[in-house]
Amino acid sequence: MRALLTRLAPLALMAAVYAHSTDAQAIPPELRPGTKPHHFEFGPTFGWGFFGPGHTPGASALIDYRYHFFGKPEGPSLGVASFIGGWNRRFHFSVGPMFEWDFRLVKDKPLALYLGPHIISGWRVEAFRNDPTYHYFFAMVGPTLKLIVNDFWVFWVRPANVDFRFGPDIYGHWTGALGAGITF
Repeated sequence: MRALLTRLAPLALMAAVYAHSTDAQAIPPELRPGTKPHHFEFGPTFGWGFFGPGHTPGASALIDYRYHFFGKPEGPSLGVASFIGGWNRRFHFSVGPMFEWDFRLVKDKPLALYLGPHIISGWRVEAFRNDPTYHYFFAMVGPTLKLIVNDFWVFWVRPANVDFRFGPDIYGHWTGALGAGITF
């Protein structure tokens, strides 16, 4: 235990000094704020229904593209998002417009860490192995936390999305996601 604390103490000291530093040079150039307005992102999603007939786990792949109106990775952006996946003899595909407004989290330091509330809505189709195909309108809201590296790579997490689906049935789904992408 003592050896572990001896190794972790210098790291904790460095993190504390960095957090209270006012010097812009303390932030590596790789983590400086981005300059490009286009984002293409992808990653896996996972979730669980919390009301309605969809009380089952779900998984899918998310792909989205957005353009930021102000020509930089901050502020409002509009694009398109698509989900494709399935679980337990069920296949689904969703597509629709996505709106996100990105804010830099640390305004007083040149760090490319952003928080962006988003909303995605559109059309969803679900097909079951031995049942008919269903069509839904869906709306999803939640936050995105992202880090831009080298003004090119984007790493993001969407920890708590709420997804409502309206069609033959109405149900709610909690969804989380994580992934990567690029800016250009």
